[in-house]
Amino acid sequence: MEDQAILEAKDVEKRPNNLTSSEEDNASIDDLIEELFQARTWKYTFLLVSLNFLWIAAPSQVYITAFAGTVPTPEDSWTCVSQKCKDLVRGTPSLNKTFPCHLTEIKHGLQVPLLKNEDIQWDLYHSSFAIEFDLYCDSHTKKTLISSIFFGGALTGMIGGGYLTDHIGRKKTSILGFTFLVLSLLCGAFCHNYIFLTIIRFFQGIGSYLLSTGMTILCLELTPKEFRKYVIGALALFWGLGYFFATALHYLIPNWNLMFLGSAIAVAITSFPVFICIESPRYFMINNDFESSRESLKALASLTTSDLDPDKLDLNNYLTSSAKTRTQSLTQQFKDLLNNPTLLGETLIQIFIWLCVGMFFYGKNFAWEAIIPNIYFGFLIAGVAELLTALVTVPLIGKFGRRRAHIIGYFGTMLLYLLAIPDVQIVGQWTLMSISCMLSTLFVYGCFAGVYLWTGELAPTSHRGMVFCVCSSASTIGSFVGPYIFNSLTPISLGGLAFLAALCTVGCFLLVETGDKTICLTGQDVVDRRKNYFKYRV
Repeated sequence: MEDQAILEAKDVEKRPNNLTSSEEDNASIDDLIEELFQARTWKYTFLLVSLNFLWIAAPSQVYITAFAGTVPTPEDSWTCVSQKCKDLVRGTPSLNKTFPCHLTEIKHGLQVPLLKNEDIQWDLYHSSFAIEFDLYCDSHTKKTLISSIFFGGALTGMIGGGYLTDHIGRKKTSILGFTFLVLSLLCGAFCHNYIFLTIIRFFQGIGSYLLSTGMTILCLELTPKEFRKYVIGALALFWGLGYFFATALHYLIPNWNLMFLGSAIAVAITSFPVFICIESPRYFMINNDFESSRESLKALASLTTSDLDPDKLDLNNYLTSSAKTRTQSLTQQFKDLLNNPTLLGETLIQIFIWLCVGMFFYGKNFAWEAIIPNIYFGFLIAGVAELLTALVTVPLIGKFGRRRAHIIGYFGTMLLYLLAIPDVQIVGQWTLMSISCMLSTLFVYGCFAGVYLWTGELAPTSHRGMVFCVCSSASTIGSFVGPYIFNSLTPISLGGLAFLAALCTVGCFLLVETGDKTICLTGQDVVDRRKNYFKYRV
């Protein structure tokens, strides 16, 4: 009896705070994060906020080609610098008032510009790679490629990134992305070759998506479920402020190479917290590395007033039964997907939604020059829309939930794309299409911000990196195609965009609400979460 009492006393000592034995058996890692978060100091809060600083510099580097590659218009003036040009103008003085793209000659059976970049000097405040590489007459496809190839790199990064986040960790993956991104931007400061710039943008895309996805997963996993909507609100807020920062930075810097240097410095400063942040204890637990998970919990506990002692926890009790018997590996992840129709179905729906929201979001932002009269005004409008999104998204998600908020967002997007189809002139260069597309940013940006939160909660911890990988990869494909669509909008393309938004609305209806549920650890937990869901949920 005496020995039994001693054993029971020792068992009580091992339990965290006020958890009884039965409660600990039913507890999850969410309970530990919740307890630490509730006892947080300003240091814990600053840690979570600092993980979102990177979004302030994100627009300046993602959309840098929109600013650094501005195209001259017939209203812009130019002067001759080559003898060829001077002789041509001397013979016909009126040509000096003609837009150079309209001066052509027939060479080898093809109509080509008579004057090239080396023949003329544009009287512009900002230099442009579009001028330096002669991309402003009949080479719009080549210019758009420099913007879109960013997402080709992002797709490559995501293919490897899903494996990296789940197998080397969220933090190490983010550091690798930081390195790719900053080095690529620094190379842009010395670039004077079209092919080299294309390669730079490709590697920039790899780094940008590795960094942003890793940091976002990390931030969500260090935050309790009821507060994750504020993480998305902070993301939207910093991203919105980033539009104003990007517009100011690239407007004040006259040289396009120095724009790359400025963006590199901004990224390095805002993303520096990646080197000092704490790795997610969830990541270590799902990989059965309980000692490292314990160290992460200790580091988090040091930022709180909680008396939680991770050394006294049996972390194995915080895994679900399916997680305890599961070995984390890439092969196992694919087996889970193939053998679990529920997990596979939800993942496929999310892939389609990410594909569309990437197309809507990035396609529009790379096409402001074609949609509205002034590119700088377009990005300022985008910034205002993002800030409004930050203010509206959190209460909207809080009131209606993740699922209904997304349904509202995509349904609103569909209606505005349909409204944009008629060719109606409003005033000056403003049309019904340009105003409708501008208003649709409110809905699209809200969906874009919210999809990170929803996917982070829909995907189980065992597959979160992989799901983010394939979803972000789908988003990059949509983002690659988007600029080509939005730079040449027609009634047919607008109708197609509206149809895609309608399908996204249906897809959101088929997914489950996650705001009131514990994050799943494994695919089997996803099945349990969905049981009888639509019998009581609309």
